[in-house]
Amino acid sequence: MEDHGTKQIYLALAGNLLVAIMKFVVAAVSGSAAMFSEGLHSIADTANEVFLLFGLKMAKRPANKEHQFGFGKERFFWSLIAAFGILTIGSVLSIQKGMGAIMHPDEIKLIQWPLLAIVLSLLIEGYTLLVTYKFLHKTKGKANLLKFLDTSSETAIITVFFEDSTAVIGLLIAAAGIILSYFFKTSFFDGLASVAIGIMLGIVAIFLAHKNKDLLTDQAHLTINKTVGKILLAHPAVEKYHDLRTIIFGPKHVVVVSDVEFKEEFIYHEFRTYALASSFAS
Repeated sequence: MEDHGTKQIYLALAGNLLVAIMKFVVAAVSGSAAMFSEGLHSIADTANEVFLLFGLKMAKRPANKEHQFGFGKERFFWSLIAAFGILTIGSVLSIQKGMGAIMHPDEIKLIQWPLLAIVLSLLIEGYTLLVTYKFLHKTKGKANLLKFLDTSSETAIITVFFEDSTAVIGLLIAAAGIILSYFFKTSFFDGLASVAIGIMLGIVAIFLAHKNKDLLTDQAHLTINKTVGKILLAHPAVEKYHDLRTIIFGPKHVVVVSDVEFKEEFIYHEFRTYALASSFAS
C-alpha cells in the first residue's frame, strides 16, 4: 500500500482511540449497554488498526533466500487477525452485554450524555469515513465500488473502510436504542441495539476473514487471470497459452505462471536472426 494509504489507518486509529475513551466514560455514567458495546467496537477497531500497521510494515521487508517472493502476504495474515479481533472483541461481547440488558432490564439514566457522545463520535467517525472513502474512490478508479471491495487485494484500507462504515451505522443504532429505552423507561431497546451492533460486527468480520483467507490460500483471481490472458494473446508472437496461474502477494505484486505456445513464424524468425548474428560474430 502506498504511504498515503497508511495515513488513513493512522487517522482511524487516533479517532477510534479518542472515541473509545469517551464511549466507556459515558457508558459508566449512564449504564447504557449499547454505549458499552460501541466502546468495545472502538477498542476492537483501535487494536485492529495496530495489527494492520504492523502487517504493512512486515510486508515491506525485502525478499531473501527463504522468502524469494518477499513478505507481501504478511498484510493478508495480519488483516485476518484484525478480522478475528472484530469478531471476538466487538461482536461476542456486544451480544453478551445486550442480552444481559434484555434479560435484566433497567432504566437508562442521563440520556443527554450518551446522545452527546454519539453526536461527537459521529463527527469524528464520519470525518475518518469520508477521508477513507475519498482515498478508496481514488484507488479503485473506474471500478464498481462493491466489486472492488470484493475482489481487491487492498485489504488494509478495505478493513478500515468497513470499520468506519460500521462505526457510523453502529452509532445510529445505539442512538435509536437509547432514545427508545429512555422513552419507554426500560433498557430492553438499548440491549436490542447492542445485540444488533454485535451481529453487524460479526457479519463484517466473517466477510473480511473470508477475503483474507482466499488471498492467503492463493485462490484464483478470475479478473486478473482474464486480464493476463488478454495481454498474452495481444502479443504478436503468442499463438495460445495453457495452464495460466496467478498468485497475489500484494496490491501491486502478482506472480504469473503459464505455458505459452509461440507462432512458428516467430520462432523461425528468431532462430534465423540468431543464426545470422552468430555467423557474423564468427
